[in-house]
Amino acid sequence: MNKTRLPKTEKALERAYLACESKKKLRKIDNNTFSDYVIRSQKDIASADNDFKNEDYYWARIKAYQALFHMLNALLVKNLGYYSKDHSCILTALLKRNIITDEIASKLHLIIEDVSKDNPADSAITSEDAIQDIDDFRIQRNFALYKPKAWEEVTKKDIESELEKIKNNIRILAGLL
Repeated sequence: MNKTRLPKTEKALERAYLACESKKKLRKIDNNTFSDYVIRSQKDIASADNDFKNEDYYWARIKAYQALFHMLNALLVKNLGYYSKDHSCILTALLKRNIITDEIASKLHLIIEDVSKDNPADSAITSEDAIQDIDDFRIQRNFALYKPKAWEEVTKKDIESELEKIKNNIRILAGLL
């Protein structure tokens, strides 16, 4: 999996957050409009399910990620009064403002089944892990949008698994609202 350029240190996180602010990637908005993003998220995930049932895996993947993106924006709007069209800035703001805590991350973590059960130290999930996994979905969405040949190796099972993980995470994120 390609890794993101999300900040890994507190200093890098601070720089990235300030860059998002200075480039006006975080736009002020009424906190009460968070429900608009929740509704859009619900509609997008329902549409993704419908596309999956109709074997349109390309759009199922794209819409599922968009549903997750809208739910992340709902959190940002409600908690900070900002929205963003910049995917990295949403994730940076959620990390910087500790909206997704390590406790929530342990519930959100998308690759939990890959974590070693034998070594408890390996199972310590952080908010950075969860944010990275969310960004990995963005990367998968980008493959769908910008690299059509990448679809030759995508299976129904891949998309089904992604959809299930995204739906579970949307439910958890909605619980933070």
